[in-house]
Amino acid sequence: MTDRGRADEAERELANGGVRVLIAAGYPAVRAGYRDLIGREPGLTPIDSDPREDGGSRPDAIVVDVDSLGPDVLDGLLESYPAAAVVIVGGEPAEDGPGLDGGPIAYLRAESDGPEIAAAIRGVRLGLTVIDPELLPEAGPRPSPPVVYAAGERLTAREHEVLELVANGLPNKTIARELGISEHTAKFHVGSVLSKLNAASRTEAVTIATRRGILTV
Repeated sequence: MTDRGRADEAERELANGGVRVLIAAGYPAVRAGYRDLIGREPGLTPIDSDPREDGGSRPDAIVVDVDSLGPDVLDGLLESYPAAAVVIVGGEPAEDGPGLDGGPIAYLRAESDGPEIAAAIRGVRLGLTVIDPELLPEAGPRPSPPVVYAAGERLTAREHEVLELVANGLPNKTIARELGISEHTAKFHVGSVLSKLNAASRTEAVTIATRRGILTV
């Protein structure tokens, strides 16, 4: 197929919502966050279960949260789906994944949003290599992204503990039992975490915390 033909086919699939995007991440809550971001973008259909396990259709693209996914898992995905467009989020071209020598690929910052991820998928499917400018060597060293909380507040040690349990999918009742506190207090801490991270849901809080480096996965 010519480059023009590949471009036309990719455009048609995007327009018809036919691009299946496999979300590869180590945490269920992180996968949910990506599913929400990607699901808002026209033409993309997110899937977060590996077709090798559930017998589904092969993905057209793979979005990899490199910080939460082991290298062995990533290598297995790339080997199983060699035709899929690969977008690596939070990784470095020189250190993570196949690098720039194996064909079209995208490397994005961990803070990338839905439209940026969608644009990267589109670019790779058109045969392009997409790299966030901040990841280029000539850009020089870049400072760590600032950790921003609502009203300038930082999470307390207890709120960090609560956030980790939220990331594991535990409800307030179980969080209370794990920490030896009342369910009312657990609910208060969860609300405080969401407020400080300016998150509308527990899933969004985990996604924001992971991308900012507050939550280690």
